[in-house]
Amino acid sequence: GSNAASNLQHNLRTLKQRWDSVTARANDKKIKLEIALKEATEFHDALQAFVDWLTNAEKVLSNLKPVSRVLETVQSQIEEHKVFQKDVSAHRETMLNLDKKGTHLKYFSQKQDVILIKNLLIS
Repeated sequence: GSNAASNLQHNLRTLKQRWDSVTARANDKKIKLEIALKEATEFHDALQAFVDWLTNAEKVLSNLKPVSRVLETVQSQIEEHKVFQKDVSAHRETMLNLDKKGTHLKYFSQKQDVILIKNLLIS
């Protein structure tokens, strides 16, 4: 009987070790998935906001009045354009950060994801 008992003891210990290993690995995976979700969500949201801003900037440029030759009008056009250029300059950092983040995500992604991320950055 004692041989069967020690056999059972050994089997139970092995079972417990395997259980612990599975739960630890599952937990690691959960953490990695949560981090990936956070990164992907942040990237997607920032990209969407930037695309919206860019679309608006294009509209502003398309709808500008012709350059005036009247002194007061052209002076006010210059001031408006300075404000617009400041806004464009302020978004340069955002674009560089998006590019950096996209590159980071591509580096840690599966092949099929890389193509998707590249296409998001290009569009």
